[in-house]
Amino acid sequence: MERILSRAEMQAIDKKTINEFGTPSRVLMEVAGARCADAIIRDYPDQVQDGVVILCGSGNNGGDGYVIARHLFAFCPDILIFSMGTGRMSSESSSNRLLCEKLDIPIFEINSQQDLQEYVIKGLTTIPILIDAVFGIGFKGELPILIQNAFAAFSALAEVVVAIDIPSGLNVDTGNGDCLTADLTLAIEELKYGHILQHGRNSCGKLLRIPIGIPEIYKEDIAVYVYNDSILPQRPVDAHKGLFGRVFIFGGSPGYVGSARLCARAALRSGAGLVHICSRREVIGYYSAACDEVMNFAIAEDKTGLPRVKAIKEMISRADAIAIGSGMGLDAFALRLLDIVLNHATCPCVIDADAITLLAQNRDMLPLLKKGNFVLTPHKAEFCRLADISMAELDADLMARLIETQAKLGCAVLLKGHSTLYADGDKTLMICAGNDALATGGSGDLLVGIIASFIAQKLPLYQAVCSAALLMGNTAERLCESRHSYTILPSDIIEHLGDTDA
Repeated sequence: MERILSRAEMQAIDKKTINEFGTPSRVLMEVAGARCADAIIRDYPDQVQDGVVILCGSGNNGGDGYVIARHLFAFCPDILIFSMGTGRMSSESSSNRLLCEKLDIPIFEINSQQDLQEYVIKGLTTIPILIDAVFGIGFKGELPILIQNAFAAFSALAEVVVAIDIPSGLNVDTGNGDCLTADLTLAIEELKYGHILQHGRNSCGKLLRIPIGIPEIYKEDIAVYVYNDSILPQRPVDAHKGLFGRVFIFGGSPGYVGSARLCARAALRSGAGLVHICSRREVIGYYSAACDEVMNFAIAEDKTGLPRVKAIKEMISRADAIAIGSGMGLDAFALRLLDIVLNHATCPCVIDADAITLLAQNRDMLPLLKKGNFVLTPHKAEFCRLADISMAELDADLMARLIETQAKLGCAVLLKGHSTLYADGDKTLMICAGNDALATGGSGDLLVGIIASFIAQKLPLYQAVCSAALLMGNTAERLCESRHSYTILPSDIIEHLGDTDA
């Protein structure tokens, strides 16, 4: 796993390195700039020879840009610097700008639209490498209009865009904001939230971490990590099906029978020893004919036509993992079924889809989640219903809303999205895998099945949840190497879960 930091955390460890450890800020800037220059030369050796344009702000990000210019100048004399800062230049940045001036590296000031018109729109025809060192992690709000216009003009001419630390305009905590889209982002010391969240994953391009010498001891309290370990259940060669767990899937209703079947197939394909679908009498015949490897049971009903408590208790007493919600419906039958499972399940239970909506509609049931063996897997709209917030409130700060809501619910939550987030009160993790191939009905049912399977195979809850999301995302990405994303169905993902290196 890789550490990932907030703005406050990065600023705090930077300050400690300067004030406690004793590394001068100018030394940190020199190391950052020199190592960024090395990375640029390594990744783009041909473009460096053809010319580099560096956009420098007035803060320390701009100071990094001046250091980069000085180090690249030894490899490429065709370097232009455009100064775009609006604030007072830091002493470190000022000193490094002066060194560039001593080397006669051209520096042009962009203080107005007229400057932009004169230097860029009329003067430049192509930019082999454009380096964005305007705003760093301290930036908040919207880019000034002049900077927006400058970015549009420069990027239109650029063959390659490299961002220093984070693309200028991107909020480092939320990943929101219009910014200069990069092909390569050189993350100083550690990854930041904004590299992964919201627009960050699309805006940063390739991410490369640039260590600058901050002591590891100052990072011991960092609590958020990118989960990229792909830990899978162990399977002894002499094993039998009983070792790999029994998964019970509660779902399916008239018109929505496919969801539970996809969930069951995914659970089987990801290694569960035994998989059961428990569904309504009127649809159980579909499951009996659909998948030979799955055992199917009609849910016993009481005199009122609702699930019988004793029968459900007997079923779940045999389970190593439970999945509930896929195509389950929102009627009284589904509500009774969910209530029985929440009250009587003793094994871990994955709650998804209709079950999440029922919880949002029946908030008196939410305290049952604090038993500690539940994980919710909402997409953003389901999360908003559950947290009783608007989509705008969620999008404004995904991480903050997730941590707040998890603390209130008292169970693990996996918030699905382009970058998927997990929180359980102890660990907070990001999974950066997947693409639009998963933007198809049924993908969530697959994920629930894989999670339940991994739980049944005795992975710890957080590993089961995050490894399932990572495996599914990696599989989608691998499939897109050989076919268009819009042709990929959830059933295709199931069939390719075991592909080597997926």
